[in-house]
Amino acid sequence: MDPSHVVLHIALCASIARQKPEASIPLQVQLSDRLDIVRFNRTFAVDRGYDDLKVVEFDGPPGIYRIDVNAKRYGCSASAFVDLIPDQDRTMDATLAENPPPPAVPLLFQGKAPESFLYVKPSFVLIPKSVACGKPIQSEIPSQESIENDGDSYYATMSVDRSAPPATLAMRLQTPTHLYHYVRIPIPYPPPPSGWPGDIGFDVTQDMVDEVATQPTGALLCLKLWETTAH
Repeated sequence: MDPSHVVLHIALCASIARQKPEASIPLQVQLSDRLDIVRFNRTFAVDRGYDDLKVVEFDGPPGIYRIDVNAKRYGCSASAFVDLIPDQDRTMDATLAENPPPPAVPLLFQGKAPESFLYVKPSFVLIPKSVACGKPIQSEIPSQESIENDGDSYYATMSVDRSAPPATLAMRLQTPTHLYHYVRIPIPYPPPPSGWPGDIGFDVTQDMVDEVATQPTGALLCLKLWETTAH
């Protein structure tokens, strides 16, 4: 498979920020798979300069990884779980800190999507399990989620509360009048316990975006055209 091109924005920690502008800062970037095998490992030398945000770029193998960014000389690091799609660009952020906690194991979403997808402000939400297909959604279940759009692809991360009762996952799309369409994702939530993220592939086409626009708002849409893959 073709590699994924990663643009990584790294926010420096306080001990690096105190260095002189002419200092060269070594930043190690690693991608490790679920077997803890390192699939990518490179140390980038960046100039301290006057900006506390540095950018490095590299090509990585497609897959699900734990990314570790280390500035060992200064006692700072950052870690997260990420998805890389073949032959796609991805922009990621990392904030270096001293002694950060291990990253929580999230639920990951990714897929290809048209540029118009950005304008419907996609997000992933939880709704009560009792809501049936075609029925109105009275409320959402609070959750922590972030989403990143990269032109012709998207990536999202959702925190997992394994003590929560079963819920329905849905992709929420906003209309120009600030109403919402909810497209059901037929994947169990919470996902089975694991030390590795669950990964949901959910490609979106322009035809899908157009179809959703003709559907009722505020109800759970169970559309056969929308297919998912889970790992």
